[in-house]
Amino acid sequence: MARKKAYQKTFKKYGATPKAMQWKNAESAEIRYRNITTDVNFENKSVIDLGCGMGDIIPFIEDKSKNFSYTGVDVVPEFTAIAQKKYPQHSFLVGDWMELIDEHDIVLCSGVLNNKTFGDQYKYKEKAISLMYKNVREVLAFNMAGGFPQPKNEDKYKVYYVDSQKILKYCFGLTNKIILKHHYRTKDFTILMFRR
Repeated sequence: MARKKAYQKTFKKYGATPKAMQWKNAESAEIRYRNITTDVNFENKSVIDLGCGMGDIIPFIEDKSKNFSYTGVDVVPEFTAIAQKKYPQHSFLVGDWMELIDEHDIVLCSGVLNNKTFGDQYKYKEKAISLMYKNVREVLAFNMAGGFPQPKNEDKYKVYYVDSQKILKYCFGLTNKIILKHHYRTKDFTILMFRR
C-alpha cells in the first residue's frame, strides 16, 4: 500500500514527531486537533479515531473528559506501537480503517482524507464520509485540506485541496445538523456532522 510506505519512509526520517505523519509541525497538528474536538461532548462516549497516528489527539479529548473509551486505527504499525506505549489505557488497531471501522458514539478523522492518491478525489471522499457517518451514533468530526474558493492544486504536493462547499453540500445530503469551521487555516476546514 503506497500510503503506508510513504508514512513509514517519513517515520524513518523524522522519528516519533508530527512530521512523520506529514504534518508541517506540532502546531499544525494541534490546531486541527483542537478544532476537531472543541464542540464534541466526549463524556462517557465511545470514540474511534481513524488514521490515529501516534494517538496525539487523546490529550485534547482528555481536556474535555476523563470518562471515555478510545480506539485508534492506523495502517502504520510503527505509529500504533508508539501510541500504545504513550496511551496504554486505550486500544489501537493496525489496518485499513475502511475495513476496521465499526459503530461508535463519536468518529474522528484528522488528515486522512488529504492525500491525492485515490483516483476520483470527490468520489473517494464522499464514499469515506458516507461510511464514517453510517457508523456514528452521535457525532462525526473530520478535517480536510481545502477551502472556498478551492485552493490551487499543484503536482508537486501529495495533498489534494478540495472545494469545501462541494464537500459541505454532500454532507448536508446526510444530515442538516452540521458545524463548518473554516476560520483557523487558509487551506483547511473541519466539519462536524451530528446524527439527526
